[in-house]
Amino acid sequence: MSTYIALLRGINVGGNKIIKMQELKAMFTSLQYENVRTYIQSGNVVFESEATSAPQLAGTISQSIQQTFGFEVAVIIRSLEELEAVITGNPFPLTEPEAFKRLYVSFLAAEPAPEALEKVRPYEDGPDKVRVIGKELYTCYEVSVSESPLFKVQLDKLLGVTITVRNWNTLNKVVALARKP
Repeated sequence: MSTYIALLRGINVGGNKIIKMQELKAMFTSLQYENVRTYIQSGNVVFESEATSAPQLAGTISQSIQQTFGFEVAVIIRSLEELEAVITGNPFPLTEPEAFKRLYVSFLAAEPAPEALEKVRPYEDGPDKVRVIGKELYTCYEVSVSESPLFKVQLDKLLGVTITVRNWNTLNKVVALARKP
């Protein structure tokens, strides 16, 4: 049995696509996933499954959300090992705890094409910095997300893939939750 994390895009934001975590947990349990746990309202679900195909899991979960709650939600799946690698693979040499508050990871549904990566290159070394590593885009803001001109850039459109974003603190909390049996 493997531990996976489902990262749901855009639920419970601005009063849209409202899903109560208790109901989401029940839906996951109805799909025969085990040891289902959620972290905060933004759609982080830790679960165990015999399945080995992340795209298949994402499709099943997305379809079940549509049937259960009546709207579409993009779902991105990562294994616990993949999320641990995201943490250890942080390309930014941050040391101060305050600096990590400006670090975000965008999880991509697939690796972007080389031509899409070229569109992101101009944003790599400005005051706000981005790095794409595999299926993750790390963003380190100089001041904050809300004060960044990068906030207005539709990186998902540039990359041509669905993304969902988590701050560094949330990512670490989800991994800690996933490590617990």
